[in-house]
Amino acid sequence: MEHLGSNPANAASNGRETTPRIGGEKLTATAGTAPVHSKRSPLRVVMTVLAGILAVAGVGSLAALLLEAFRGEVIWPGFAAGAFYALPIAFLLMAGLVIDSIVRRRRG
Repeated sequence: MEHLGSNPANAASNGRETTPRIGGEKLTATAGTAPVHSKRSPLRVVMTVLAGILAVAGVGSLAALLLEAFRGEVIWPGFAAGAFYALPIAFLLMAGLVIDSIVRRRRG
């Protein structure tokens, strides 16, 4: 079987470099520094959290609605409204965030 990666023991014995590379650039570790992240706008963070909360609430209300219907109980209209409104709004927010991310990457 062919050897696919560099082994540190083999690299040290044949004099090759053991520094990991990604995309041709050396990875350097600096003690005590955090990874650099791109700055996110507060509005984007709020929209992401809101989309996540709405999605979880919508799925939860849909599950409650289906369980009540399965048990033959009277369905509370709030569960139907939660599933009917929360899931599409969460989907639209997430789609908007994906489109915004694509636009930001193409610009920058």
